[in-house]
Amino acid sequence: MTKRRLTTITTINGRPVSGADARISVFDNALLYAEGLFETFLAVDDRIILLEQHLDRLYRGAKVIGLTVPVSRKTLSTWMVATVKAHPDRIKKLRLTISSGEAARWVGVQGKPQVILSASPHELPVKPYSLLVSDLKIDHESVFRRIKTISYAIHAAALKRAKDRGFDDALLLNRSDRLAEVTSANIFWVRKGRLYTPPLSAGCLDGVTRLLVIREARGLGLTLVEKTDRLEGIAGADEVFVSSSLKLILGVDRIRSGRRVFRFPIGPITTRLFDHFRKLVD
Repeated sequence: MTKRRLTTITTINGRPVSGADARISVFDNALLYAEGLFETFLAVDDRIILLEQHLDRLYRGAKVIGLTVPVSRKTLSTWMVATVKAHPDRIKKLRLTISSGEAARWVGVQGKPQVILSASPHELPVKPYSLLVSDLKIDHESVFRRIKTISYAIHAAALKRAKDRGFDDALLLNRSDRLAEVTSANIFWVRKGRLYTPPLSAGCLDGVTRLLVIREARGLGLTLVEKTDRLEGIAGADEVFVSSSLKLILGVDRIRSGRRVFRFPIGPITTRLFDHFRKLVD
C-alpha cells in the first residue's frame, strides 16, 4: 500500500507560499523570545468550526501581550477561509500563528507582525486516550494561562515525555498539585452522573471547545460543576474524557501517576457527548 503524502497549504500575510518559501526572519521575536500567538481550528469543507470564538480569544491574547494584529479581523478571516478552501481534503486542521515581527534590538527597528496560516489533513481520533501525569507543573496564577501564546515549552516537554513512555498525552497539575489540563486539551470527569471540570482559576486554558462542552452538557440536562480537585478526585471517577478543537470529545481509558494506574470505561455520558459533538462535522 502506498503511503499517502501529507499535503500542507501555507500562506504568509495572505500570500500562498511553497514549502521552501514558508519562512520568516531568524530575528523575529517569535523565534528569539517566543513572543506571539496561535490558534488551531478544525475545518470541514470550507467551514471553519467555531471561527469567531477562536478569534475572540486571539484578540484577547493580543491585548495581554501588547501585540497588534496587522490586518483587520475581516481580512484575517478571509485569509483563513481562502487557505482552507485551497486544501483538497474535506476535514483538515488550520493553524494560525501571529509572530511579533523582527526584533528592534537586532535589526534596528521593530518589524511588522507576520500572519502565518497552514492547513493540513486531519483525522478525528476515535481511540480512547491514555494519559501520564507529568511532574512538570503549570503556574495557575499567571495571566498567560488564559491565552494561547507560542511559549509552549512546558507542554511540549510533558507531551514528549508521555509519548516516550507509550502514552498519548500528559496530564498537567498546577503548582498547588490540583488538576489543570492535558497538554493539548481540557479534561472532564464523571462521578455519580455529575460532570466535573477544573475551573479557569486552576490554570487550565480557556478552551473554546471546553466552553461549548459546558454549554451543551447543561443544554442536554447534565449537571456540570467546575471544581478544583487533586488527582485523587479524578482517580475515583466513573468516566473521564478530554475536549479540544481537533479531538472534539475523546474518552480516556487510562491515567498513570508514578506506579499507580487508574482505568476508566468509556461510559454513557462520554459516548453521548462524543456523538453529539461529531455532528459538527456532518
